Amino acid sequence: MAESDGFGLYPVPGQNQQYIGGFEVGTHACFDNIDMTGVKSISVAYARDANVVSTTGRFAVLWGGSNLEVDTILTEKVTLNTSGWENFQDLKVGLEKTVDGIGLLCFYGLAGNGILNLRDFTLLAETGESDGITFVSEPVPNGPAVDKITVENGQVKFGGETKSYAGVSMFWSSGKFSADIFYTKEMVAWLKEEWDTKLIRAALAVDDDKPNGKPLNELGGYITNPYVNKLKVETVVNAAIENGMYVIIDWHAHKAEDYKEEAISFFQEMANKYGGYDNVIYEVYNEPVFTDWNQIKSYAEDVIAAIRAIDPDNLIIVGTRFYSQEVDVAAQSPITNYDNIAYTLHFYAATHKQNLRSKAQTALDRGIALFVTEWGTIEASGNGNVDCNSVDEWMSFLHDNNISHVNWAVSDLNQGSAMVKKGGSIFGGWPDQDLTDSGKKVKAILQNWGPNYNLKTCDVR
Repeated sequence: MAESDGFGLYPVPGQNQQYIGGFEVGTHACFDNIDMTGVKSISVAYARDANVVSTTGRFAVLWGGSNLEVDTILTEKVTLNTSGWENFQDLKVGLEKTVDGIGLLCFYGLAGNGILNLRDFTLLAETGESDGITFVSEPVPNGPAVDKITVENGQVKFGGETKSYAGVSMFWSSGKFSADIFYTKEMVAWLKEEWDTKLIRAALAVDDDKPNGKPLNELGGYITNPYVNKLKVETVVNAAIENGMYVIIDWHAHKAEDYKEEAISFFQEMANKYGGYDNVIYEVYNEPVFTDWNQIKSYAEDVIAAIRAIDPDNLIIVGTRFYSQEVDVAAQSPITNYDNIAYTLHFYAATHKQNLRSKAQTALDRGIALFVTEWGTIEASGNGNVDCNSVDEWMSFLHDNNISHVNWAVSDLNQGSAMVKKGGSIFGGWPDQDLTDSGKKVKAILQNWGPNYNLKTCDVR
């Protein structure tokens, strides 16, 4: 092995051999003096237990080095379940690109967690199956036009009309949370086609501190693994544009002010690439916790200035204090130097009730526009049962006040907020029996949202 990062070596039971264990996103193992002349596929002996990690994983085979951004990706492959970390099975991986000569061959973790344990590999002259090459920056596709978003008199308007849209949020883009595997263009297209999803949010994981001050160790977010996380977000953004949807690019952090320069650089890149598309919305701060509003405001104004130097008018959403709940405080001292600014409101129906709606009403009465970039049917912890009565009260409030909203989250995790049960396809196509209770109700909300919305989610089974 020529170079490696992020794994350990373990003995193969009963054999005088070792395997590479613990591939995660960004983990790579490289082997030198590999002759790829005439090679069309690679047989990989791998193992994983999908019962305790993400349903699937994804890895790439690189040629010439371990830099995903500059070295040649020969192929990508999805890993499934071998029912045990030492239950090795052969996976014939076809190459999308072939190369000749002797050099460095690398295996690189792309998505999911517990992506694979690797025992050995064999070079083959016969063809195999590939899952394409997806982790490259693609040009923005063409898609149906959408109405331009503006903020006027404290209301978010679409094409000059006061109305609202309903959508869904992806989970954190980091592989550490197992749900990044759903960041596929097929997933986005299916949500639009089958659930009538008008709006989707790509949650770019950012390495920051948890609210209690303890580091979010090895999150694997944008700060430590920028290229992979950015590409996942771009996959969702491109798919949304191609399918005529609105899409929120979310800087998913609790202490974004600690990474202001990185945020500025990221949003400048996003504005340069997507600023000409009315589909795109910038969410510059997901959930501040104990950060003072004046500090949040100062951070946001600096990031907004960088975006507005490139994109003069797409909607920008600013997080508010205490998990984006204190919108009434933000309304006392709003951002006034820029147009088309809205403010984030987050709620979880089983935890947050009339008291938070009163704060939201105060903010509206003070003249600022609200946008719910994250809400849950369950408790704020992400768990618990669906509180359908509270969900209906919230949906009535959002509908009556023309506030757009996205539900948390597209995942199959063992959480009440997950939309699909464990093992749900990362490409969509979920039958109703595979949906969680939350997923069934969210699907019904999206399919019925509009001017005449009056759904009672307690009736949805």
